[in-house]
Amino acid sequence: MKRDEPDLQELAVLLRALRDFNTPKIVQDDIPVFFGLLDDLFPGIDVPRKRDFNFESVIEQVCKESGMYSDPDFILKIV
Repeated sequence: MKRDEPDLQELAVLLRALRDFNTPKIVQDDIPVFFGLLDDLFPGIDVPRKRDFNFESVIEQVCKESGMYSDPDFILKIV
């Protein structure tokens, strides 16, 4: 992540890594608690999620071909 965006602060890289790697593993009811903890640990830091729209469209296509509903939260968990 740091090599991908060398100008990004290290705390922002750490926040993004913690958020992006742990969010899919957390049950929906615990998401507000997790994000509250991140806000407490990294006050004032807001790093947008890095998205790969091509990959997300492939996931959506595979879901449709498999007869599954391509819910945005489900796609996020896969990504």
